[in-house]
Amino acid sequence: MNLSVHGKDFKDQVKDLRTKLNECLTNGILDEDFEEQLDKLSQIEEELLSDLIPYYRVYVDNITKTSMQINPIKQLGAFEFDSFLQTTLRINDSLFITSGIDGKVQFFYIDIEDDFSNQIQIQVEWSHPIKEIKEGVSFIYKLNDKEILLLGVRGGCYLLSSDNFDQMPDIDGQIKVKKIETEHGINEFGRCLAINDGLFAVENGDKKLNLLETVKGKDGYRLVFHKDIYCTIPNWSALGKISDNYFAVGTKMGELYFIKYENNQLNITEKIKCFSDEIRVIRCLQDENGSKSSLVVTGNNGYLKIFSLYGDSKTIKIELNDLKGNLFDVQSKNGTAVVLSEDGIVYLFEENFGNWYLNDEAVLKDVFFTNILKLDISKYLLMDIEGKLNLLYIDRIDTPKDLWELPLHQ
Repeated sequence: MNLSVHGKDFKDQVKDLRTKLNECLTNGILDEDFEEQLDKLSQIEEELLSDLIPYYRVYVDNITKTSMQINPIKQLGAFEFDSFLQTTLRINDSLFITSGIDGKVQFFYIDIEDDFSNQIQIQVEWSHPIKEIKEGVSFIYKLNDKEILLLGVRGGCYLLSSDNFDQMPDIDGQIKVKKIETEHGINEFGRCLAINDGLFAVENGDKKLNLLETVKGKDGYRLVFHKDIYCTIPNWSALGKISDNYFAVGTKMGELYFIKYENNQLNITEKIKCFSDEIRVIRCLQDENGSKSSLVVTGNNGYLKIFSLYGDSKTIKIELNDLKGNLFDVQSKNGTAVVLSEDGIVYLFEENFGNWYLNDEAVLKDVFFTNILKLDISKYLLMDIEGKLNLLYIDRIDTPKDLWELPLHQ
């Protein structure tokens, strides 16, 4: 077992502290540094239990196996979402901003419970649409804690500003909407990807990806569209960021391009044949420690690959072609990843000891959702075809508290 805590030293320190406590019970004298030593041991214990979590998941047979459950979220207020999501941004733990294909931009605020396993139904409240925006929004980006950038499908660019993004804002009284002009002109904003602070790769026609830049001056923000900084990729279908100034592009023919922004140009560094069909999603997977050293690529007809990333090198760790349906959405957080299939299937992938694998015992079937949003460790939001939000709760060992609650005597 590869543990960060030396087991024998920890046991010896616990025995020593227990001896001091027994002496105190006899003579009534407690060492001045007793509480400090106790706090230190508690921290070491927390580290030890965290190290043990993946061992219990993988090697202990007599514990509850990982499972998924879906619970509806109670909707409050007079407004609702009655469209299909086009793009979403999480502003903080509880507040999201969304754009539907009907062109409406709305906020929603969700109550976050520390313990979702207590079956208390969480609640969501939607704002009314922002009346100043009358076109579909293809991309939403948080500039800072008080300003949000929105790019419209007809070329409009909007800046939302507020001092009240910590909670559900009053749309009419607390949200300011300002239109921003784009230098060199652009008629529409298609699919877009933030590749660094203020830098974006943006769709420009069927084949080109151009660089778009936000520049802040004395008079506010302006958008600079760099016509001469682009790369050409025929029939591309998906974008995914890997790291700053480094991203991947998938095509309808199953090709995967890796692109770096360097020396004022978008350079294709590598091209591989990934699938024999369209690539639908490219996403980095977040492991239990929060790092993103794996890349998942999904496509039509149940195709899925997971690559391990080490610098510029890539190693295929998982290659599946027998999942059901077109795999159209993926989200990942702290060692889990959830994949949606158009066949009404929810797949769960888990990470242990740096390796990802499909949990084929936790598959959910005959549940049709249009979008998935990551919420917290082992918790995701699912939107159904009626625009209603549901909580996907993954029941698994995630924390030292989960270990304490296990019936280890069985």
